[in-house]
Amino acid sequence: MVDLLRGLQHAHNQGVLHRDVKPANILVGNSGEAKLADFGLAIPKGLNLKSLGVKDYAYALHLAPEVSGPSSYSILSDIYACGVTLYRLVNGDNLMPAVSPDDARALAAQGKLPDRQCYRDFIPRPLRVLINKAINLEPKERFQSADDMRHALEQVTIEKNWTETLKSNGIEWTSGWDSKCYHVSRIRRANGLWDVTVQKGQAKHLLRRVSDLCLKGATKTKAEQHCRRVLQDFVLGRIK
Repeated sequence: MVDLLRGLQHAHNQGVLHRDVKPANILVGNSGEAKLADFGLAIPKGLNLKSLGVKDYAYALHLAPEVSGPSSYSILSDIYACGVTLYRLVNGDNLMPAVSPDDARALAAQGKLPDRQCYRDFIPRPLRVLINKAINLEPKERFQSADDMRHALEQVTIEKNWTETLKSNGIEWTSGWDSKCYHVSRIRRANGLWDVTVQKGQAKHLLRRVSDLCLKGATKTKAEQHCRRVLQDFVLGRIK
């Protein structure tokens, strides 16, 4: 995403609006570098689409609410699309409902698509705040440039990366950022109650229970709340 924002800033510096920032238009090279691709809908900033003979196609899922016609695209509508792109990259698409273009526009105008309150439990709070700023309904409240958004993103530190697995008896989160650390946090149903188990070790076969983080016999709500706190502590580096 940092690489994408560098590319977008360069385009904006040349007076070009991309108009189609989305995950499918990010190319990743052999060294892991990202490129912003597909300038098929790009236009010179400040010019009317009709005068250019360009079709007014728009990817509704990423279209900023203030874009009502060909002349209302701006740098800030590209920033909005970057925010939705990052939302999808960190959450996966399961949190984005399948809706028609018209419904997407209506929900976006209400601030309901994407859902600003709905994030994977392990997404760091600073990253949630950053994304919500990029997709603010008020353009003036967003990052005012791709560079501004990139600088903010570079300040977000993520200590652990997580994989989420839905199980028949709860949810399991597994973290294996490198070969030195491995963590598991689990909500498990037992006789109508819920347990939170946190394990830590140098490798999967060496996991040990972290007893002071266990919550026995809790209700589902309390177990979920506790598990969210544990996950946030891990991703923010409060637990090593």
